[in-house]
Amino acid sequence: CSEDDDKVLDNSLNGEWTLTNVICFCGFPNPTDFHLTALNFQTSENTVVVNNSGNSVYFMESGTYSFSVSGNSITFDDGNSYKYEVKGNTLILSYIDVPEIADDEITYFLER
Repeated sequence: CSEDDDKVLDNSLNGEWTLTNVICFCGFPNPTDFHLTALNFQTSENTVVVNNSGNSVYFMESGTYSFSVSGNSITFDDGNSYKYEVKGNTLILSYIDVPEIADDEITYFLER
């Protein structure tokens, strides 16, 4: 992986993403409005601003966090890592689970 490859991956994350769905071994009331959570990646600064407009937190508390990218993995300053994939206007973040913890698998779907 060269420096140029990392820039392409970082640029694909840049901008605002709105949470559309969460898949996990957890329950949510029906219907759940995930759209109240937005992530705004600033790749030039390696930061993401998380904004939760509602009372629920589905990804992270509102605030600004640092992140780093290695290949197709993104790690936030809280230590949580995710495999990520950008498909057109969709960002998929899949938590890299801890094998010792059962049922910690979770995948987030976001759209531009």
